[in-house]
Amino acid sequence: MTPKRPFFSLLVFCILCVAAALPARAGSPGSAAPDFTLPDISGKKISLSEGKGKVVLLNFWATWCGPCRAEMPSLVNLYRELREKGLVVLAVSVDTTVKPVQVFAAEKSLPFPVLLDTDKEVYFDKYAVFGLPTSFLIDRKGMIVEKIMGETVWDSPSMKEKILTLLHRR
Repeated sequence: MTPKRPFFSLLVFCILCVAAALPARAGSPGSAAPDFTLPDISGKKISLSEGKGKVVLLNFWATWCGPCRAEMPSLVNLYRELREKGLVVLAVSVDTTVKPVQVFAAEKSLPFPVLLDTDKEVYFDKYAVFGLPTSFLIDRKGMIVEKIMGETVWDSPSMKEKILTLLHRR
């Protein structure tokens, strides 16, 4: 037996109305970036809110992730080029131990804070990330502008243009 058309249409309409009324899911573009505090590789606590008023590139990665390792040199280049203009990069490692992260950061001379989310609380619970690398562009007001999944060439002309546009917004 097939459902009557008016009932089915009304049901679909109600579901869409409820979905539209729900707040944006944490970690999704258009929502406020959930704040967090994590230790860096030397034990110093750093909060996302310290970057308020700046453009933040929040990058989730791991030392065992090939694409994460591959994109890191372009992320370093981007940061070095745009940090004076107000770009903040926070690289959040989801490795379960600190030592490989410290070794990698030293070998690659990472110039930005490298944070540790060994329990994956920020990764899973606050940002609903399920794959690496995943990055978030956060504007000066603390709003997520874009979620970027997969390996990215951060110092490409198109990515620089996108970030420069955010940096020039007030």
